[in-house]
Amino acid sequence: MDQQLIELSNLEPAQLDGFLSLGWYRTQQTIFTTDILFFDGQVYDAIWLRVRLPDFEEDKKYKELSRKNKLFRNEVKKAAITPVHEALYAAYKTGIPFESATSLHSLLFGNSNCNAYNIYMIEMYDGDLLIGAGYFDLGKNSAAGICSVYHPAYKKFSLGKFMIYEKMRYCKREHFTYFYPGYFVPGYPLFDYKLEIGKPAIEYFDMAQKQWHPLPGDAHCFL
Repeated sequence: MDQQLIELSNLEPAQLDGFLSLGWYRTQQTIFTTDILFFDGQVYDAIWLRVRLPDFEEDKKYKELSRKNKLFRNEVKKAAITPVHEALYAAYKTGIPFESATSLHSLLFGNSNCNAYNIYMIEMYDGDLLIGAGYFDLGKNSAAGICSVYHPAYKKFSLGKFMIYEKMRYCKREHFTYFYPGYFVPGYPLFDYKLEIGKPAIEYFDMAQKQWHPLPGDAHCFL
């Protein structure tokens, strides 16, 4: 079992790349790694993922989502949390089947007064209405997707998945090498969507060997 957590006050871009390459990930203003997780009183394996952005293509699923969302506009910019973003997050919480942080600020910063990360965001608008916001951290050559929230009235548009694709497209245009979406959990399907976004450019981290390998075609092999 490998579980570690480090409190941060500052993190250089190349340092973030290094942590991500070793199966670490941000939570609030800390960075942690683990190979096990607990859900509903059961123990599960955590399998860390990344996407090789030079090999990432706009696949059939992205094109389908792009058609569904063609009437909306999106913007990528330095991250901000305004009352409008907090209202969107509050609405998002009413439509999800799991517990989440009390506020968007708490989700990204916790109780810290410092920001150790270079945070960007993608915003999605229906006219002038903010309907989605996705946050991601930029390192030197790598980026990590942190969260995507959306208004539950727009659930049918799969904005969460679409924003992950759009984060990856932005990072590829900016010549980043890797995008880290976090982990998936064999036997716990809530995270299975990550296995399809960026396929077949997805790799998984072998915690024992400290090496990345191409994700097998059948991820059930991890069960």
